[in-house]
Amino acid sequence: MKIRFLKSVLVDVQKARLDEVWDKQYSRWDELNVESLSCSGKKATIYTTEGDTLIDVPVEAFEKV
Repeated sequence: MKIRFLKSVLVDVQKARLDEVWDKQYSRWDELNVESLSCSGKKATIYTTEGDTLIDVPVEAFEKV
């Protein structure tokens, strides 16, 4: 599935291959291929097809395409 960001957001990205966490900026209208996502209240954890994990993404910052 794909998601599209509705506003610019800075999130923590856990790189699977390196086992490190980095900040990454996503801009409005950026699209991302997603394997799965898990929502918990107002925050979501997004698992990409590349094996990376986006942590604590605000739910109102993206939509499913």
